[in-house]
Amino acid sequence: MASPRRMLHSEIRRALRLLGVAQERVIDVHFPVHGVVGLLINKSYEQDLRTLLKTAKVKTNDEFNPISESTIGDTKWRENSIEERATYAKLLYQERILAICLRMPKAHLGFAILRYFNKLEESDHHYIGDAYLAKFEEKHPKPARHPHPMLVSTEDSEMH
Repeated sequence: MASPRRMLHSEIRRALRLLGVAQERVIDVHFPVHGVVGLLINKSYEQDLRTLLKTAKVKTNDEFNPISESTIGDTKWRENSIEERATYAKLLYQERILAICLRMPKAHLGFAILRYFNKLEESDHHYIGDAYLAKFEEKHPKPARHPHPMLVSTEDSEMH
């Protein structure tokens, strides 16, 4: 979605609510570049959201590429090659998605989102590499599984 000015997350959420968007279906609101609002939603809600936005005459930017070199706004990157800027843009995108997933109140949801992006084709500009799954697991290690006491065999319990 386009944003003519800098807006707060709460303003975007309020506007979406007024449009009838189910807030519980919008996982995250982020601002990948100036003038663009990104919505992280469940894939199953995409068509419903598009219908609501179209009805409200809100334009979507289906051509937006988060890893395009044009997304780099930092002036220190102006002199770099297109390939270097594109590499940096991809790094920024992947770090942004990782940060979003690490902020999730439920770690399993963050991991599921990263896994979804990781399962995409590597040529897809939303693809997230294996290294980001490892980074997530490093910050949110899975709890160790302990056998249930009722499931321990009598032979095992006699040894202890």
